[in-house]
Amino acid sequence: MKEASEAKTLHNDSLVIDGLEAAPMNREHFARLRIGGVDAVNYTCAKVTDDFGSAALNVQGLRRLIDANSDEVLLVQEASDILVAQEEGKIGLIAGFQNAAPINGKIEYLELLHEMGVRIIQLTYNERNLLGDGCVEAANGGLSHLGRRAVEEMNRLGLVVDVSHCGERTTLDALELSSSPVLISHANAKALCPSLRNKSDAVLDALVENDGVMGVAFWAPMTYKDPGIRPTLDDLLDHVDYLVGRMGINHVGIGSDLGEGESREYYESMFLRGGGLYPEITEDLGEWYGFDTRMVEGLESAVAFPKVTEGLLRRGYTDEDVRRVLGKNTLRVLKQVIG
Repeated sequence: MKEASEAKTLHNDSLVIDGLEAAPMNREHFARLRIGGVDAVNYTCAKVTDDFGSAALNVQGLRRLIDANSDEVLLVQEASDILVAQEEGKIGLIAGFQNAAPINGKIEYLELLHEMGVRIIQLTYNERNLLGDGCVEAANGGLSHLGRRAVEEMNRLGLVVDVSHCGERTTLDALELSSSPVLISHANAKALCPSLRNKSDAVLDALVENDGVMGVAFWAPMTYKDPGIRPTLDDLLDHVDYLVGRMGINHVGIGSDLGEGESREYYESMFLRGGGLYPEITEDLGEWYGFDTRMVEGLESAVAFPKVTEGLLRRGYTDEDVRRVLGKNTLRVLKQVIG
């Protein structure tokens, strides 16, 4: 087993891409990302409830934030921008949406969003929209006609299709249809944790056929073994082991789902224990779960990213394996899709 100093050196020398964060971006968070050795983040820059106008204004707000903090961050429009950010000691921000609802049923809006700098869009967010069903929809419908057109247009434009919050059928439909690799930016293995947000073996197998990547998530409701006990780093690493065993090392990444600095009120409006908009996702969790304990124990902050590297090395992963999980696999998908 490698010493802690060797793990730190490997982490610092590796390209680290966080497949999804919703943490408010500001200089305080940039500092946390830097401490954690994170080089690039798929940042949710629009609310899941936004219409097109509101979403466009939020993208504009992100661009202004980047302009005002150009010494710290840059906007990722091509995959090579991530490497530029790493070389310059900056953090690359990838503009992403967690819901395609802002296109308001108009396929043409996808091109406008791409021109504004958006590069990753989830097809649905938990519930049904005009493109397909989210993971809490009991009907489990697949992609709609509009949804199929949207996937094809995203492939044409170079927008990454993300199916993290999609229902089973919608996810499988998108993986079968997409001519480009798909991201499951933040989810875990349903075989280990039965959360509606996690992905079945059938999805994992289809993701391999699609040549996509799935990012393991730090969110506790997707990571637990026993719903009465808060999950730990070892529980998260068990998901990594399972995903690697099922899909191979080339299809696993990280998508922390961190939301440091987000509003307690906003979070609980969606994910209160057994309540909020999505009680189906949190109803089985024990008294341990709450706003302050919503992440895997010890992984509550971006500064904790090196712990994942240490844990992977303890599990016997090679240096190259670790580099792939930390960022090389996700970079490969971005190169293939956004150029």
